[in-house]
Amino acid sequence: MENSQYMDMFLDESHEHLQSLNDGLLSLEENGDAVAVVNEIFRNAHTLKGMSATMGFNKIAELTHEMEDVLDLIRKEQLQLNEDIIDTLFKCLDSLEQMIDNVGNGDPEDLVDVSDLVKKLSSISKGEPTPAAAPAAPAAGAAPVAPAAGGTLSPAALQLSDIDIDVLKQAKEGGLQGIHVRVTLSETCVLKSARSYMVMNALDELGDVVKSVPPAEDLEQEKFDHSFDLLLVTGFEIKAVEDALGSISEIDKVECEVVDPDAKIEAPAAPAPAAAPAAPAAPAAPAAAPAAPVAAKPAAKPAAKAAAPAQHKKPHQSQSVRVDIDKLDTLMNLMGELVINKVRLEQIGQTHRLAELTETLEQMDRVTTDLQNIVMKVRMVPVSAVFNRFPRMVRDVSKELNKEINLTIEGEETELDRTVIDEIGDPIMHLLRNSLDHGVEHPDDREAKGKPRTGEVGLIARHEGNNVVIMVTDDGAGIDPDKIRQVAIKKGVISEEEAMKLDDADAVRLIFLPGFSTAEKISDISGRGVGMDVVRSKIEALSGHVDVETHINEGSVFKIKLPLTLAIIQAMLVKVQEEMYAIPLGSIDSTINIQPTDIKTVQNKEVIVLRGEIIPIIRLEESFQVPHVRDANELFVVVVHAGETKAGIVVDNLIGQQEIVIKTLGKLFTGLKMFSGATVLGDGRVALILDVATMMQ
Repeated sequence: MENSQYMDMFLDESHEHLQSLNDGLLSLEENGDAVAVVNEIFRNAHTLKGMSATMGFNKIAELTHEMEDVLDLIRKEQLQLNEDIIDTLFKCLDSLEQMIDNVGNGDPEDLVDVSDLVKKLSSISKGEPTPAAAPAAPAAGAAPVAPAAGGTLSPAALQLSDIDIDVLKQAKEGGLQGIHVRVTLSETCVLKSARSYMVMNALDELGDVVKSVPPAEDLEQEKFDHSFDLLLVTGFEIKAVEDALGSISEIDKVECEVVDPDAKIEAPAAPAPAAAPAAPAAPAAPAAAPAAPVAAKPAAKPAAKAAAPAQHKKPHQSQSVRVDIDKLDTLMNLMGELVINKVRLEQIGQTHRLAELTETLEQMDRVTTDLQNIVMKVRMVPVSAVFNRFPRMVRDVSKELNKEINLTIEGEETELDRTVIDEIGDPIMHLLRNSLDHGVEHPDDREAKGKPRTGEVGLIARHEGNNVVIMVTDDGAGIDPDKIRQVAIKKGVISEEEAMKLDDADAVRLIFLPGFSTAEKISDISGRGVGMDVVRSKIEALSGHVDVETHINEGSVFKIKLPLTLAIIQAMLVKVQEEMYAIPLGSIDSTINIQPTDIKTVQNKEVIVLRGEIIPIIRLEESFQVPHVRDANELFVVVVHAGETKAGIVVDNLIGQQEIVIKTLGKLFTGLKMFSGATVLGDGRVALILDVATMMQ
């Protein structure tokens, strides 16, 4: 069975289910035997089992099957949840993650030895009859499928209703036929629901399964013996059905027969043997429990098809699609080129005074703006995609450090560009580990200081203009600036004289220098002297900024500021002599005209007074060493801000507001910190984009 085309989908959905299992176990650990939580965990494990079995990953399926048995006993209140069970289930999740990563890298799943975990789960379930290490036979070794036994099947076993018969009649009029398929699994089959799922998938390629006896929900929950009946509406012959099911392992027999809707079909007096109740050991979900996302796929078919005529192609029920990030990057680049050419057309229309072109461009502007917004939204991902991995990490690290720590997450619905999301996981991980290890004190020490024994760590995300701010907070010991100064002098980072000149805030910022660490011993948690430097480097590579505020015995706040997107923004174009520059609109407060005499000097720095506020000014011609001849008595000032700090940028001329496409400067210009990128203007010229935050430092 060729599965390579489904591998990406399997990997993505498996990681989603593992994350859901992680979240569920964390919730279960806090709330005890919450039935709804246990049911949700059970459904995720069940779905993961079915998916992995379908893909032929039998070791993954075996481990999830054992987990399912334990979870089933817990939800039936036949097994009392305890710390040992929770820890074992977490170890299972870690092993499953490694196994799935292995198969994603093209390695065998059995590189991870889970035999001990399987035995442990089996002992926890108190001898539940589930073979511990009986992986399903490979498809290549499947037993030959018995040929169709003409006339041996009774249509009455399908329990056809009037609606079913109407569907068959309409199918017949459309040149299709109904085929009664009875599948008998081998007596040694361990994962019956997985095999039924594989049968459904195989038949999907040939037509539509419009009836299942027992119902698909019962097949999914293994509420049947070893055989089940299906009604397939298809344009293929019986031979094609037999061939499709012949590659599936652990099937003893496949029987097929054409069903004639015009023939008289007697209703059965009693349910067919295939619909027998489940064996006592089979896990059964509560009747009200919704079906799992993937394994429930067959369950939705009969309900959908019973009320509608059969078709060649059924409408897909999913309302979303997975798109490769490279395709979105290409789409964004094309959008950028469209914006550049639109601006060029606007310039042509204004230069040649072409009224018709101008009117058309106004409409085009509305369309491109809408298109741009949609493309941008498609690329946006909630930060929860990153945040949801941290509760488990905090739980594990807290236990390792013997600390009591409560993690609070806020603003996880805040959205960021996908390219940014992919890069911020490691920096946040470093900051959280730092807070857990160095920040929050041991419970006894906290109690001695009059603090609650449980430390509070926060992970907060929010919008600030065209930026997203992510903060990692703790109520721990804080960072001692005097200790930082001493370490900096000892390591030769700065001289003693320079250290004494630093105020406390700047002294604390020394922790972001390469190789700086205050840890007295190296641990796996932190203290290797690379964390904070890595954080700063990664954030700055994303055109962001990281800072820290701290108070002794009150705690620390690490603040990361990131651009909302790295693609297309609104900017103000300005001119210094013949050079063009772009200033992001999100950083601009206002633009003003001043006289040279309005500039004052305070402590050897030029400033202006704007509405009673003293604002330092930055002359671009001096900052960028542009040869300049002052030829006017009037100066243009762009008032910008970074956080609470303001400054006035003096320029020769204001060109106007424009959409710009951000292009990276490349490795050759990585040292130019005052520029966040460049853009191509409508006339083909290149303008550098100012990094306002860096210029104001």
